[in-house]
Amino acid sequence: MDTPLLKTNLSLRDGQQSTLAVGDWVLNTAEMATILKATSTAGFNSAEVAGGQSFQTAISNGYNPFVISDALHNAITHHNSVAELDLQMLFRGANALGFRHYDKDVVEATLLEFIKSGITKIRFFDALNDIDNLDLPESVKALKHVILQGAICFGNYPQAPDRYTDAYFVSYAQKLVAKGFTHIAIKDMSGQMTAQRMATLLPALQSYLTPLNIPIELHIHSTNDTSSLEAIRKAIDLGIHSIETVEGPLAGGSSHHSLSSINPQLIDNQDAYHSLTSTSERIWKNPQRKDFDIPLALKEQLCAAGVPGGAMPFVIRDLKTQMPTIVAKYQQLSKRPPKHTTKFAVGKTNQIKAENRALKFQDIITLFITELKRVCADAAYPLLVTPTADICCKQAIANLAFGNNPYSELLEDRYLTSNGNTGADPRFTKLILGHYGEFKSYDTPSSNFSPSEAVISFFEKHNPLGITRAKTHPSLQAAKDKPVSDMQEARSAAWKLIQTLGPKALSFANFDQLTLMYALKPSGAHGVDPIAKAVSAYNQRAQGARINASGVTFPGYENIMQPILEHLGALHAVSPTSLPKDVMELKLSDLGRNLYRRLFRTYATLPLTQEVTRVRNNLTNLISSDHTNATLKQAVAYVGDSFRNLDFLPENQGEAAYERAREDFRQLTLCQLFGALALTHSLVNSVDKHGTDPFMPAERSIQLEDIPRFAHSQPNKEHSLWERRLHTAISSRHFQVENDLQNRLAHWRKI
Repeated sequence: MDTPLLKTNLSLRDGQQSTLAVGDWVLNTAEMATILKATSTAGFNSAEVAGGQSFQTAISNGYNPFVISDALHNAITHHNSVAELDLQMLFRGANALGFRHYDKDVVEATLLEFIKSGITKIRFFDALNDIDNLDLPESVKALKHVILQGAICFGNYPQAPDRYTDAYFVSYAQKLVAKGFTHIAIKDMSGQMTAQRMATLLPALQSYLTPLNIPIELHIHSTNDTSSLEAIRKAIDLGIHSIETVEGPLAGGSSHHSLSSINPQLIDNQDAYHSLTSTSERIWKNPQRKDFDIPLALKEQLCAAGVPGGAMPFVIRDLKTQMPTIVAKYQQLSKRPPKHTTKFAVGKTNQIKAENRALKFQDIITLFITELKRVCADAAYPLLVTPTADICCKQAIANLAFGNNPYSELLEDRYLTSNGNTGADPRFTKLILGHYGEFKSYDTPSSNFSPSEAVISFFEKHNPLGITRAKTHPSLQAAKDKPVSDMQEARSAAWKLIQTLGPKALSFANFDQLTLMYALKPSGAHGVDPIAKAVSAYNQRAQGARINASGVTFPGYENIMQPILEHLGALHAVSPTSLPKDVMELKLSDLGRNLYRRLFRTYATLPLTQEVTRVRNNLTNLISSDHTNATLKQAVAYVGDSFRNLDFLPENQGEAAYERAREDFRQLTLCQLFGALALTHSLVNSVDKHGTDPFMPAERSIQLEDIPRFAHSQPNKEHSLWERRLHTAISSRHFQVENDLQNRLAHWRKI
């Protein structure tokens, strides 16, 4: 019996990264969960929701990437139809979610934090296919419920056909299996795969992996359209285990093919699939796709040169920006071609002269492709994936614009400016000198395919930063060899942020998550803290968490409500809750295994929480006074006890007491949480009425169990004036929150 073809929907991660500008991503958890539910119903087995550029994109938009995956995981595990949907992320091995080598403890902590946040399938890749950059932490390998997939980055250089052979890829797959990877993926982001190559490569991989019961998944971008479609169909014919698609308005172009375009017969349920596409269209509406701005002929030309679709927009932008400089340099050199000018440059110049025309942008593209090939040859033919595609493309543009003579055969003419300074990007220099890893040879006796000694010596000599060739593999650089490790520096920055912003920072992310964000932080303007900037953007959005976007029941209300809404919106999208009162009876534990921990820390840092300590201390003055009568002393004691009963922090310090208090906190319902905070705020502001007013003294201490009764019942004549006042204070605030949630539920139903 044939094994059914498995399917992964990449729309929420790679689909967005391949097509949208950073500010246009959908990161709202309710909308994302709606896509996930439709994805599962349509017969997909997994969905990519995290990793790659999405980590930095989420932060730059003021979203916590760990919270997104946590909220989505909690939502789908509450609905039977999506319980088997794996949440997938992309991970750059030793580069983690950034663009440099990170200390091993940062890599391990990042992986474990995402796994704790609900990720169950992780694809690891290295841009150089350097197996030493793909060490799996033992703690991660020990987790049996997580799929660990090693990706083979595919590339092809017609001018170097012996560089990436089938034998090379099979040998690399063997290394991945030996490392502990239980799944293998073929990752072609630069559009070099063809049906003819698939016909030889996939059987070669299957001959080794199938007996080991190791599945193979295919990741291939649709930038080359017809060729990639043929390659996918050939893989399906050959029995590939799983394919990846993008659905709805983000499909095609530089993204991925949709399932319907590959083969409509692969659709299990036409109605469910139509629902997925229509849902995607409704959520993304009419996206402004950056890849659709590229003319088809130009896209095909760049793709044939190995430029990935994701790199094309910046390549075109940068070439247009530098075009006047490139044209001026070209025309100057074409008048008297120097001794070492290439035959291509002379021939192109003669052609332009014969046609009696100025250099057009298409000519600039041709010059760029020629120089890109030479840059890649200098670097020993790297695979053009993230980040090597970015590095090599930018270096080729820099050579054309700033090189003394970019059409010369000499390195010093191409990479040095007219005044003898280097025009080489420091990242390209590091690539040449081995600071990102090695170009290993897996199928030949040679240990690696390093750049030539002449190239290495040139870049070692000509770089202002004094970078020398790597003496040891970058993965072996230990944190102890640095003055301050990545994690130490990040912890310090996270601690300072919490000290400054308190609940506003902790509402966005817990301490561990803030630490990892700082360790992997995106680059920003000089002097700008990108994580503090993310917290600021988050808090601006959190203002909408106020009641009807304006009111509060206690100071800091939005710092507690915003994290709840992120989880509640996702949960409602998958498992709709019909009535607001049902929502109010949800426990914090129902909203995710991590949410209550973050909320507990946020609660502990609220100004209201700190104010309670001050008021309780002041109440002791009334109790100890010789001029306070017994009735009022008892009332004061009741108020003090009420503060204690409604306070969720432990009386005694210590880890065990704190852990017990946090576990009790997770059992709170939303009604109890918001009721207790609202009543505490009322008591703080009216302590004189409840504790010192002889006409309305407190008659007993308030228990947490009183909150639902006060919230849901109306005061009557049998109640004392004191109790009627409490009923009014709690019921009015409860109604405000419940009515606000009614409006939010109505909004979520429309998604």
